[in-house]
Amino acid sequence: MSINKVKAVGYPLAAVFDVNDQKSFRMLILWLEENILHTYVPEKRTELQNIDSPSWDIAFKNYCESHSSPIKTTEPIDQLEWLLGVAIRLIYNKQKNKFDSETKKTLEVSTDVPMIIPSDNPIDNLDVNSSDFKEGIEKLADLLNISKHPDHKITLKAIHKFITKRLNEEAIKNPSTILPKGEAFPLEKVKGHKIESKDPTVLHAMKVLRLAQLHRLRDLQTCINECIVAMQEVTSDPKTDTKLGKVGY
Repeated sequence: MSINKVKAVGYPLAAVFDVNDQKSFRMLILWLEENILHTYVPEKRTELQNIDSPSWDIAFKNYCESHSSPIKTTEPIDQLEWLLGVAIRLIYNKQKNKFDSETKKTLEVSTDVPMIIPSDNPIDNLDVNSSDFKEGIEKLADLLNISKHPDHKITLKAIHKFITKRLNEEAIKNPSTILPKGEAFPLEKVKGHKIESKDPTVLHAMKVLRLAQLHRLRDLQTCINECIVAMQEVTSDPKTDTKLGKVGY
């Protein structure tokens, strides 16, 4: 069971409460009855007050029946869970306005002020919009020869992509695996549908994008070819069992 319910009802011994300890369990039941539930009149609580009595369990069973408990199991812990729920509901109903007001204040504070969770990780405490952070990204982009974007966060994503692909452990050990192969293709020879512009800078950028698109299409076609080959290995290799063949009827 959750100890939070025991704390919610204001039980003074919640810190040392042990649900598996018989005496601790019985003391909590008695405290709930005397301070919150008030199912019995004081004169009728004698059997519950005698927590060392051998017949206390029978008294507790009768007490739950007096409460019209819907719990069908015979486990005392299940009954306690239900009684704690009843107690919490009674406390709320008596102080509904107070709790509603406190809840409203909490929600207003939580929506106006962002929740700050302390962290020992220095990266979590970085101000990504500070001038120092932006300057650091620009210096790193210059060092890696990466074009800068007006949004420094996009530049940071490009740096991250470059480092993870080109400067990982495997790439450093074997650079030939990530270096482009073949001769460089001159942009002047790039031709495509509607690649026209009077501005040479714009035309240059359009040709680069065209080459990037062709490269992605080539990768896609390679993946499709690999799928076709894998399927053919399964479907185009029939095996014949000659033992099943027969001649005549």
